[in-house]
Amino acid sequence: MEVRHSAEALRRFGERCFVAAGMDREGAAIVTDVLVHAEERGHASHGITRVPITVKRLRTGVMKPRPDVKIEQVAPGMALVDADNGPGPIASVRALDAAVAMAKTQGVGVAVVAHSNHNGAGSYYAERALKQGCIALCTTNAPPSMAVHGGRTPVIGTNPVTMGVPGGDVSLLMDMATSVVARGKIVEASKRKEAIPQGWALDRDGRPTTDAVAAEKGVVLPLAGAKGSALAIMVEVLSGVLGGGRFAGDLGNLYQDFETPQDIGHFFLALKPPGEGFEARVGTLVGQLRQSALQEGVAEILMPGEPETRRRAQSLAEGIDLPDNVARDLDAVADLLGVARLA
Repeated sequence: MEVRHSAEALRRFGERCFVAAGMDREGAAIVTDVLVHAEERGHASHGITRVPITVKRLRTGVMKPRPDVKIEQVAPGMALVDADNGPGPIASVRALDAAVAMAKTQGVGVAVVAHSNHNGAGSYYAERALKQGCIALCTTNAPPSMAVHGGRTPVIGTNPVTMGVPGGDVSLLMDMATSVVARGKIVEASKRKEAIPQGWALDRDGRPTTDAVAAEKGVVLPLAGAKGSALAIMVEVLSGVLGGGRFAGDLGNLYQDFETPQDIGHFFLALKPPGEGFEARVGTLVGQLRQSALQEGVAEILMPGEPETRRRAQSLAEGIDLPDNVARDLDAVADLLGVARLA
């Protein structure tokens, strides 16, 4: 049985858990906001279910609760950010804001983050740039869980790519893994012993599987074969190689490695459209695309990010459902920390 909670209730719960685990209130608020953002948009695999694993990494000391994030301006339009092994959202917000500040003064800004941890849904950071009138490109590498095209061993992450474009009434927001599916969806299916669709993953012996438990022990497959594999490799260059951190097979696993930091890297590019009228032109583009003749059984043409925008409106109106296993995990971490359970 699923129970619905308001976004604010989830936000208060996450913040008190992270403060109890050693974070300051500002950092706890940022990390929680990223998780609730994912819940609101319907991506529960990156949502409040991540509270227990984040708390565990903080309490074991493999991730710093109060990092000293440093930003070095290496060129007029480029900054390097040392996340100091803190929670990914903390350094990512600082980096995105630095990129936007550069873009506002000179048109474009890039911030590359090294020595970080999982930073949640990329759409959070793209939205932050959109609100300031900037186009954004955000990428992150991830621990090895995906095979490259033609391989069957985990040598690269699912390496998400996010791009946001301000468009007035309808902004465009693409947020996708370079795998067939985000690995978090397989992790959640494994917890509930659910089957997954054919074509998502291989088991540890390299055989196609619909068993989520076997898939979690195996590899996720790249999106569109060679194309997704190539895109993941390029994300690895931008997010890991460029910033000087670890990359590909050297990254620590979020759920399994509690002795060494993840050392994840992120890449943020902000672009300020020149002159006036850009958002109106985006609106014209959207209007033209919506005029497309519909396939049989399709009710309307939706733009990138539009389904998530509608889910957010529904979540705010009706609340957010939490599966039983997630609710139990949250109760357990609340009891461990000695804080109030999610009401």
